[in-house]
Amino acid sequence: MDHTPSQDDNLTLTFYCKDPDSNGSRECETFYETDRGSWIVQAKVRGPEVRDQLVSLAPDETFGEMSDRTVDTFVKKYAKERYGVDLG
Repeated sequence: MDHTPSQDDNLTLTFYCKDPDSNGSRECETFYETDRGSWIVQAKVRGPEVRDQLVSLAPDETFGEMSDRTVDTFVKKYAKERYGVDLG
Protein backbone atom coordinates (compact mmCIF):
# COMPACT_ATOMS: atom_id res chain seq x y z
CA MET A 1 0.00 0.00 0.00
CA ASP A 2 1.44 3.35 -1.00
CA HIS A 3 0.84 6.24 1.34
CA THR A 4 1.36 9.85 0.45
CA PRO A 5 2.19 11.94 3.53
CA SER A 6 -0.30 14.68 4.28
CA GLN A 7 -1.02 17.21 6.99
CA ASP A 8 -2.53 14.33 8.98
CA ASP A 9 1.01 13.02 9.41
CA ASN A 10 2.04 16.14 11.32
CA LEU A 11 2.22 14.58 14.77
CA THR A 12 4.85 13.87 17.39
CA LEU A 13 5.54 10.39 18.74
CA THR A 14 6.75 9.47 22.21
CA PHE A 15 8.06 5.97 22.90
CA TYR A 16 5.69 4.13 25.26
CA CYS A 17 6.72 0.47 25.47
CA LYS A 18 8.11 -2.38 23.40
CA ASP A 19 8.35 -6.15 23.35
CA PRO A 20 9.98 -6.96 26.71
CA ASP A 21 11.84 -9.87 25.11
CA SER A 22 13.53 -7.69 22.49
CA ASN A 23 17.13 -6.82 23.13
CA GLY A 24 17.39 -3.43 21.54
CA SER A 25 17.17 -4.63 17.97
CA ARG A 26 15.64 -2.38 15.35
CA GLU A 27 12.96 -4.97 14.61
CA CYS A 28 10.78 -4.99 17.72
CA GLU A 29 7.08 -4.49 18.31
CA THR A 30 6.57 -1.06 19.84
CA PHE A 31 3.77 1.26 20.99
CA TYR A 32 4.16 5.04 20.60
CA GLU A 33 1.86 7.69 22.07
CA THR A 34 1.09 10.69 19.88
CA ASP A 35 0.55 14.30 20.84
CA ARG A 36 -3.06 14.11 19.69
CA GLY A 37 -4.47 11.37 21.92
CA SER A 38 -3.78 8.38 19.69
CA TRP A 39 -1.32 5.50 19.32
CA ILE A 40 1.08 4.33 16.64
CA VAL A 41 1.94 0.65 16.66
CA GLN A 42 5.09 -0.81 15.11
CA ALA A 43 4.28 -4.43 14.26
CA LYS A 44 5.12 -7.30 11.92
CA VAL A 45 3.64 -6.97 8.44
CA ARG A 46 1.36 -9.77 7.32
CA GLY A 47 0.12 -10.61 3.85
CA PRO A 48 -3.06 -10.70 1.78
CA GLU A 49 -4.42 -13.85 3.43
CA VAL A 50 -4.64 -11.95 6.72
CA ARG A 51 -5.91 -8.76 5.02
CA ASP A 52 -8.78 -10.73 3.49
CA GLN A 53 -9.98 -11.72 6.98
CA LEU A 54 -10.21 -8.14 8.25
CA VAL A 55 -13.57 -6.40 8.33
CA SER A 56 -13.91 -3.02 6.65
CA LEU A 57 -10.22 -2.16 6.28
CA ALA A 58 -10.24 1.32 4.73
CA PRO A 59 -7.77 2.24 1.99
CA ASP A 60 -5.89 4.49 4.44
CA GLU A 61 -5.67 1.79 7.15
CA THR A 62 -3.08 -0.92 7.65
CA PHE A 63 -2.45 -3.77 10.06
CA GLY A 64 0.31 -5.71 11.76
CA GLU A 65 0.73 -8.62 14.15
CA MET A 66 1.88 -8.19 17.76
CA SER A 67 2.73 -10.83 20.34
CA ASP A 68 0.74 -11.33 23.53
CA ARG A 69 3.79 -10.32 25.59
CA THR A 70 3.94 -6.88 23.93
CA VAL A 71 0.20 -6.28 24.31
CA ASP A 72 0.37 -7.48 27.95
CA THR A 73 3.17 -4.97 28.60
CA PHE A 74 1.11 -2.20 27.03
CA VAL A 75 -2.05 -3.04 29.02
CA LYS A 76 -0.18 -3.25 32.34
CA LYS A 77 1.64 0.04 31.80
CA TYR A 78 -1.49 1.80 30.52
CA ALA A 79 -3.64 0.60 33.46
CA LYS A 80 -1.01 1.68 35.98
CA GLU A 81 -0.35 5.10 34.47
CA ARG A 82 -3.91 6.02 33.55
CA TYR A 83 -5.89 4.39 36.36
CA GLY A 84 -3.39 3.62 39.13
CA VAL A 85 -4.15 -0.08 38.86
CA ASP A 86 -1.14 -2.39 39.16
CA LEU A 87 -1.93 -5.55 37.21
CA GLY A 88 1.36 -7.14 38.30
